[in-house]
Formats: sequence, structure tokens, C-alpha cells
Amino acid sequence: MKVNMEQVYTSVACNRTTEIADWNAEGLICFGASHSVVIYNTAERTKDPLTVLSHHKSLVNSVKWLRKPDGTCTEFLSCSADKTAAVWTLENGQWTVTSNLVGHADGVTCIHGVYDDDELLVYTGSIDSTVKVWERKNGITALKQTIPLHSGLCLTLHAHLLPTHKAILFCALDDHKIHVYTGEEYHKVHTLAGHEDWVRGLDVLDVDDSTIILASASQDTYIRLWRLQKHVEQAPSKGIRVEQKVFSVYDEQWTVKLEAVLAGHEGWVYGVQWQPCGIGETNKKPIYRLLSSSLDKTLIIWEPESSPQKGEGEGAWVERVRVGEVGGNGLGFYGSRFGPGEKFLGHGYNGSFHIWEFNQETSQWQPSVVCGGHFSAVEDVRWEPRHGRYVMSVSADQTTRVHAPWNNQYGSQWHELSRPQVHGYDLASLALVNSTTFVSAAEEKVIRVFRAPHNFVHNFKNIVGDVIEQDGKGPEGASVPSLGLSNKAVFIGDDEQNDADDDNDGYFVPVDMTEPPTEETLMQNTLWPEVQKLYGHGYEVFALDASADGTLVASACKATTAEHAAVLLWETKTWQQTQKLISHQLTVTQLAFSPDSHQLLSVSRDRRWTLYQREEGTNSFAIAASTDKTNGVHSRIIWCCAWSFDGKAFGTGSREGKVCIWSKSDPTETSLKDYGILGKPLDTNTSVTALAFAPKREGNSLLIATGFETGVIRLYRFDNDGWELLKELDRSAAHHLTVKRLSFKPTEEDKMLLASCGSDHLVRIYSVNVV
Repeated sequence: MKVNMEQVYTSVACNRTTEIADWNAEGLICFGASHSVVIYNTAERTKDPLTVLSHHKSLVNSVKWLRKPDGTCTEFLSCSADKTAAVWTLENGQWTVTSNLVGHADGVTCIHGVYDDDELLVYTGSIDSTVKVWERKNGITALKQTIPLHSGLCLTLHAHLLPTHKAILFCALDDHKIHVYTGEEYHKVHTLAGHEDWVRGLDVLDVDDSTIILASASQDTYIRLWRLQKHVEQAPSKGIRVEQKVFSVYDEQWTVKLEAVLAGHEGWVYGVQWQPCGIGETNKKPIYRLLSSSLDKTLIIWEPESSPQKGEGEGAWVERVRVGEVGGNGLGFYGSRFGPGEKFLGHGYNGSFHIWEFNQETSQWQPSVVCGGHFSAVEDVRWEPRHGRYVMSVSADQTTRVHAPWNNQYGSQWHELSRPQVHGYDLASLALVNSTTFVSAAEEKVIRVFRAPHNFVHNFKNIVGDVIEQDGKGPEGASVPSLGLSNKAVFIGDDEQNDADDDNDGYFVPVDMTEPPTEETLMQNTLWPEVQKLYGHGYEVFALDASADGTLVASACKATTAEHAAVLLWETKTWQQTQKLISHQLTVTQLAFSPDSHQLLSVSRDRRWTLYQREEGTNSFAIAASTDKTNGVHSRIIWCCAWSFDGKAFGTGSREGKVCIWSKSDPTETSLKDYGILGKPLDTNTSVTALAFAPKREGNSLLIATGFETGVIRLYRFDNDGWELLKELDRSAAHHLTVKRLSFKPTEEDKMLLASCGSDHLVRIYSVNVV
């Protein structure tokens, strides 16, 4: 038996740092997501456009393309809090690390590189108060120099190759100044003073062989343009002249003067970039076009006014384009980059991407469809019951998200379609009762119940093409009142009432969508109304599950005593608590109803599992079987459990790395006391954190997906002959941190779909094909 697994969907946000994303002329965006680097192909319309590359051991701080003189890119740089940086090269269609830059004593926060003919110079700035210069000659990379900053901190740096093939390095330090370094042995030759707060962005424009313009963006809300050029002695003039400072660059004298101060932003300016030349356009005139991004929620494109009296680029600088978020709870932009053609990108506080494209017909800049995802650990992921038309995920970033395939003219591509819950607490667990109702648990004692509004059902049909059945008309959407945590239903016709009612804050607007929504729409207009709160637990709710027939929800909370470790059962018609099942001593880590809804399985930190049996014709459960010290196999915390598709067996996985399959010893026996282990346990020696059974048998075998603390996902076959490993997904193809949940699409199709989520902020879907 062979198994082919292909990536169908990857969802993740970029990290919350300033220079975390870069866009090249070929349409590829590279960005840092948790500990990994992701390549996003914006031209891909049918397949998954994201490629995840796992290498770093800690948070990625910056990613930069290395641009060749002709504008093409086959290499990029990344740096991380793990004290290292890396040079990535495209070899045989695969991105691989060709140079690992190790030497800093603390996290590397900024990086930049330039080509000098066949050589590569890389500059890295670190929290250890040094800037290191690395040189690659003949394929070998070595440390060329360490520049001590004497307890200073380099916030950003930018290197530029002068026409003489000599490099000049600009470093923005925490003294609000830009320090200029040149020389065979880099030494400070000048300091640019003027900003009144930290400088967070630098970029250089080549004007001609003797002139460059440096743009610097600062937290003082201003952008300064500095003109640096070769010194030419001029006769003294009587008029007012801008002060010029003279300094040495290698053997030449250069001057620097302040060209302009751009004032337009009202918040910290985090990013600045000159528009780069396209592929093969290097001999063209310089492009006087500057993009800036700020925490005031705007991006601005600046251009000089053209006038016959002044030469190109010498007019007054004005803002040509201003775009950004209006309202919402976003917190501005951390960076921006120009893309190929008439496009540019901004990345926000919540790791979201925003791409604007110029529409020739309307002469307007319009938002484009873009990928996105969670920006913190994803704790749970579930398929829509029975049909599996969408996937829902919850995360420690305090959001619940719905992912579904967008069926368009090019094919089918998965996207985030809705954000039913934007909460004030980190979310921990999720259970879908039916296609339009779900319950979620966060770091609070309350369980919240949500129901899909009409606007979601309508837009789901437009984008996916499937009709979700809905009981009654229901509310149109939902909004969150100021200072509130609960999503309040909004009905059609509410607008007239809302003039006198400030609770709605005017946020929700019904949107008619034919393509996946932008970040602004997701945050404001795709919420689901909260219909119920369930109180009963004494501590933060940790585990949830809903029965397949949709009549019951089981919940459990963090606990250190048997009383608090009880499993509570809720009846979904009235949302009343019907039962309290006491068995465990410590926190129940996962709950799972059997496919026929007649049994409930719980596993716990107390190293035991318990099976509850539903009494005929009722919603009451009683303990049918459980393990203890005498018959338990697991010697550490049991993290996960799952039922086989036919309900005849279930699996458990634990911290010591064992996976056990349990079943009734005698299938004809009506009593369920008689549960035992099938075959031998699988011993992996790595903590098992997620389990899922495939929705159908392959011959006489069960297919079992296992997720590990290392981030690896493995697919095993289990039958009378024991265990057989069929497929392993490494840390780039799967996750690079703990796998939190695995879930197979519930329908029986030739190609099975497996959803996974992890602490690395990723939600992923794979197609599983058995051949």
C-alpha cells in the first residue's frame, strides 16, 4: 500500500515585526511566519500558493530578497531570534539553505545583502550590540568583520553598492541617528542627525553615478530624504543654501544634505521603500516614487511634483496615493512593499496582508484577494459535520475562522471566508453542532454558542457554490458593542433603530461577496451572533466535543480535583446542562463522541481514559469502561484520542510516545466492561499530541494519522499484523511546532482530506490518496 499526500491549503499570518515581508518583481512574496519562512506565489490561482520552509529554531525577525542587477531573484535572506541568519538559494526548483550565518551572541533582528559581481555581502544586526559583515566568495561564506556598537542597538540597516563597487552601510541606532560606515575595514565616517525618535526604515535610490538619495522613516512620524553625492567645489553664492556636510567615502569626498521632510502620517512610520525597477529595466531612469507605511493605518505613495522649471525629481514631494484601513480594531501597518506592475502590499499588526492593485478602467486602487491566517498558536480545527464543506479553526490569537474553497474561473482555491468570533480571550477549543451552529471555549469559565447569520449563508453560496440549509431567516449579521465581548445579532431594518441605539456602533454592514473578503471585511462584517452562554465550570474550559447527531455537547475544564475534572453534558435544543460525569482526577485533555453518538470517550492528564455509554432512548451516560494503574498502558499524560469511522475501536496517544488501539475483546458481548488493547502499542519515543482515523477502511486495515510534539505528521496502517508507516511529512511539509489537532473530512471520497493545526500558527489541509 502506497500513500500520496499533497498540500491543498496552507493558512498562516506573518510575524508582527517591521521587515518581515518582501515582494520581488517575479510576483513572489517571502515572509516569516512563526519559526518558518513562507514563499507566497501571488500569481498562483488554482493550487495552494504557499510553500513553507522550516529551518530556524525560533521566531523569524526579517526576510529580504537578494536582487540581482537585472531585477531577478534566486536567493533571499532570513534572520531569527535563534541568533542565526541564513542565505536561501533556489536549486532544482527547491529552496535550500546554502549558508548558515552563526556567530551572534543574541537574536538577529535585521539583515540586508548586496551582490558585488560574483560575491555576496550580507550585513546582520543583533541585540548583542554588534553588526556583523559576512562575505561569500567562491561559494564559501565567512565572517569578514564585526562592528561593535558599544551598547547601542541597531534597529534597521541598509547597504548599497556605489558605482565604484564599494559598499556603503547605513545603520539606524537607538540614539535616533543614522550612522554611515564605509572602508575596506568598515568604520564610521558620518552621522545623520535630525529624527527625534527611532528610525525604523531605510532605503536607497540610485540617481546617477555620483548621487544617491537615502529615505529614512521614523517613529517621530516623519520621513526624511537625504541627498548624498560626490563633492564638487562650488563658487560661493549669495542666496540661501541648504547646509552640506562633507565626509570621506574610501578615497573620495562626498557631501550630504537634507533634501526633504515628508509629513503626512500621524503615527509611527515603520516602513519605507523606493519603487524598484522591473526585470530587465535596470538602465532606465530612476523612479521617484516612495511607499511608506505607518501605525496610523495608512500607506502613502509619495512623488515629486513635476514642473518645467525644475528637473525630474526636484519638485516638492506630495502624496499621490493614500490607502488603508478605516475603523475596525486593526492597529496599523508594520511594513509595505512594491510588487510587480501597479501593485503594492501592506502587512498589519495582526499579521494580515493587504494588496492594492491599480484598476485601469476606474483609475482607482482596489484591494485584492490575498492569503491570510492566524497569528498565534492554533488550538483546534474541525470540519463541518457530515458534509465537510468548510473547516473551522480557533486560536490563541482570540479569533475563530472559517476556511472554504473558492470556486472561480481558474479552479478551486481555499481561503478564509469568515471570522465568526473575535474575542477578548485566547481560544482553546471548538465543537461544531451542525452546519450553522458551533460552540467555542476560551480562557474563561463560559462556553459560548454561535449561529450562522443569513449574510454568511448567502456569501457562502456565492463564493463556494454550495447551499447551507438554515432554520428560519435569522439575523443578517452581528456586531460587537463597545466594551463588550458578546457578538450581538443585527437584523435587517435595524438601521432605523440604530440611530437611537448606540450599541451596534454602526459596524456591521451586509456585504454581497463573490470572492473571499479582505481583512477589513473579515474583522467587521463576518461575525456570527452569539445565541447562548453556558455556565457550569469552575475553571477555564479546555475541551469540547459535539455528538454526531447534534443533540449533545460535552465539555471539560482545567482541573486538579475530581470535582472540577467532571465532564458536563449539554442538550442542544434548550442548552441546559443535563449531566455531570465524574471519573478523572486531573484536566481532561480531549473528548470524543463515537460516530453513532452512543459513546463518549475522555482522556486526561491523570494518564487514564474513560468510556461512557449512552442509556437507551435517553441523553444520559454512565461509565462503561476505564483504565487504571493495573490495566493502563500509558505512563504519561494522554494528550489525544479518536474513534475509528465505524465506532468499533478507538485510539489514544500520550506524552511517552505510545499510540494504543482499544476495542471490545468480544464483539458479541453486550457489556462494555470488556475493553482491551488491540495488538501491540505503537512506540514512537516522541510525544503524540494528535490522532485521527481515516473515514474508511483500506482492505482490512485502519489508516491512522498521528501528530507529534515535534510538528511531524505520520500516516500509519494498522491491522492484525501490527503497525506499518506509510507516509511521513517533515517539519516543512507538516508543522515545525506541536501538532494540536488532526481531523479527516467526514465524507467517503476517493481522495480523503486531512486538516491539521499547530502551535506554529499554521492551518493545513492535505489530500490523501491511497494507491
